[in-house]
Amino acid sequence: MPTPTPTPENADIQRKCEEFLRALQIPGFIVFGWQKSDQQFGVVSSFHEMPVNAAVKGMTWALNDFVAKSL
Repeated sequence: MPTPTPTPENADIQRKCEEFLRALQIPGFIVFGWQKSDQQFGVVSSFHEMPVNAAVKGMTWALNDFVAKSL
């Protein structure tokens, strides 16, 4: 029987998101969600040289877009 792949921890995903943003070498932000197990989900966010007001505006747009497409 195969060994199940370990579920990534929030800290691991957070670190990878931060590394990704630094590698892009541009200001940006990520809100990332993933399925941990059958009924569990994880969410992390990461900001890199992004003004708070711009990140809030972007997250607001993304949330509105997600809700509009989901309903």
